[in-house]
Amino acid sequence: MGEQADGFSIITAFLSFAELGAEWVMWLMVILGFILIVLTVERLALYLRTRVDAPSIGRDLVRLLDDGDLDGARKRVANGIAMEERVLADALEAYERGGHVVEQVVMSSLARERLRFDRFLNYFGTLGNNAPFIGLFGTVIGIIVSFKELGKNPKGGLEVVGPGIAEALVATAVGLLVAIPAVVLFNYFKGMQKQRVGNVDFLARIVLAQLGGGTREGE
Repeated sequence: MGEQADGFSIITAFLSFAELGAEWVMWLMVILGFILIVLTVERLALYLRTRVDAPSIGRDLVRLLDDGDLDGARKRVANGIAMEERVLADALEAYERGGHVVEQVVMSSLARERLRFDRFLNYFGTLGNNAPFIGLFGTVIGIIVSFKELGKNPKGGLEVVGPGIAEALVATAVGLLVAIPAVVLFNYFKGMQKQRVGNVDFLARIVLAQLGGGTREGE
C-alpha cells in the first residue's frame, strides 16, 4: 500500500506540474537557442580569425630550416594565434633539443590547443541530442492538459483540446528547430578542428624531417 501511495503521489505531483502547460518548455528552448547563437558567434570568431595558409607556412619552414635560419623560422610563427602557429612556435623553441623532445612538445601543445578549440562544443552536442526530447516532453504535457480540459468539458470537442494540442506540437517543432542547427554546427566545428589538427601534423613532420627525427603517428 505504501508503494501505491508513493506512486499515486508522484502521478498527482506530475499532473499538478503539467498544469503549467507546455509554454514554459518553449521558453526554455528559446533561452537554450539564444545561448546557442551566442556561442556560435564566439566559436565562429575564433575559428575564422585563426585561419592560416598551412602550405605556405610549410614552404617557408622548409626554406628557412634548409638555410639553417632557425631564428627566421621562429619569427615566422611567433605571436601567431592559430593552432598551427602556436604548436609550431613551441616545437621550434625546443628544436635544438632534438627530435624526440620536439615530438613530445608538439603532442603536449596540440593537446592544449584542442582544449581551446573544443571549448563549448559539448554544449552543441548535448543540445543537439536532447532538444528534441525536451520538445517532446512539452508535447506530452500539452496533450495531458488538453485531455484534462476535455474531461472537464466532455461535450467541448475540438475547441477544447485543439489549442492545447497545437501548443504541444509547437513545443516539438521548437525542439527540432533548436536541435538541427546545434548538430550541424557541432559537426562543422569538429570538421574545422580536424582540419587544423591535420595541418599541425603536416607541419610538425616538416620540422621533424629537418631534424632527421622519427615520425609521429597520425592523429
